[in-house]
Amino acid sequence: MSGEWSGGAQNRTWRRTGHRGGPVTGDTQRGQRLFAELAQTPFWCETCGGTHALAEHSDCRNREARTMRPP
Repeated sequence: MSGEWSGGAQNRTWRRTGHRGGPVTGDTQRGQRLFAELAQTPFWCETCGGTHALAEHSDCRNREARTMRPP
């Protein structure tokens, strides 16, 4: 396992070699572009235990959160 320690003693974390360390200019736009391209692509959802399009995943997560709230 290759990597490196970063940060001081209090905030020290193990990162893989070449880790960017944080957000990079353009990450937000890249995320939006990928979501638009993959919005109708079905994927396996661990939240509901089924498959649905990526665009429907926020509804799935919200529905699950509503059922887990205490009365």
